[in-house]
Amino acid sequence: MPFCAAPTRANLNPEWFGCAPMEQVLNAVRAFFASSTLSPHGICLLWRPELIWTHATSDIVIGLAYFSIPLAISAFLYQRPDVKFGWVLWMFVAFIMLCGLTHFMAVWTLWKPDYAFEALLKVATAIASLLTAAALWPLLPKVSALPAAATLQARIDERDKALMELRAAMATMVEMREHETRQKLLLDELNHRVKNTLASVQSIAAQTLRGANDIGEFKISFVDRLMALSSTHDLLVKREWANASLRELTEATLRHYGLPFAYAGPDLRLQSNLAVTLGMALHELATNAVKYGAWAGGGRIDIEVAPTQSGRAVRIVWRESGGRPVTAPTGHGFGSRLLEQGVAGELGGKVTLDWRPEGLVCVIEAPVSEKIALETATAA
Repeated sequence: MPFCAAPTRANLNPEWFGCAPMEQVLNAVRAFFASSTLSPHGICLLWRPELIWTHATSDIVIGLAYFSIPLAISAFLYQRPDVKFGWVLWMFVAFIMLCGLTHFMAVWTLWKPDYAFEALLKVATAIASLLTAAALWPLLPKVSALPAAATLQARIDERDKALMELRAAMATMVEMREHETRQKLLLDELNHRVKNTLASVQSIAAQTLRGANDIGEFKISFVDRLMALSSTHDLLVKREWANASLRELTEATLRHYGLPFAYAGPDLRLQSNLAVTLGMALHELATNAVKYGAWAGGGRIDIEVAPTQSGRAVRIVWRESGGRPVTAPTGHGFGSRLLEQGVAGELGGKVTLDWRPEGLVCVIEAPVSEKIALETATAA
């Protein structure tokens, strides 16, 4: 038998064919894997080193490359289990790895004539290639129907645009809802303030009418008090009804008289309702000073503001000086009731009116709270 030739029936032991069927099968298997009568493939290359190592090196490199490709595919499939038709890629993995093994087997048979193992490996490779090809062709129409990258990008862009439009619409709806809420709050606040203002006007009218001697006196006093209320409202509107400054309130109430006054001490932050009450109180004190107090005799008024020694309360002092001698009134008018009842009650503090001969001293003392608090420490 020449070198590299496979064994034939003539080479087999004739006694094998007279055995039982199972024994014949075993004998055939033994004969198939028998390699003692075969020669390694290197003999066919006449053991020429340049040919041997060229074949061996090339097959090793090809085999390693074949192994690296399925490893890369496997890593991809492990990271992306959502890939459609992934099972086809796993068939490619098996097929390519078997191809790599055939190349490593070719290197082995250069020195070892284990051609039976090589044949079985090629059979397995052939089966894997046929199964892969059989699975691939029916999938070709489905794969071809998959959208191209440009089409997918266009759809994604279209979806993103629709999402942006939806977000813009939702933002507009939220803004409209917030606007409606703010509008309702403003209407409620306006309704509340109108009611409070009307109640204040009603109270002013009633108290003015009680102390007036005739309709002319009532008209003058009532209009003056409405103007004082309007002046305080103008100040609060500028601050969007959030709060008011006592310094600004004093300036707005007393400046138009054109008579000497001074404000000393830190400024106070006043809650809006309290600002209305204090504005009316300042107007009553100023009106009394013009008629009977310091401003009636060329004197002056000093408003002094300071925290108490504990720092938990503030003291506002209205001090008149330089005018005609003052005598205490015999009764309580609108101004006295407003100060001793209205201002004291709203502040939760106390108000004292000291009718000294040299001038009235009114002291308002109230605990620091959300209604009244120190704002700055800048002196006038």
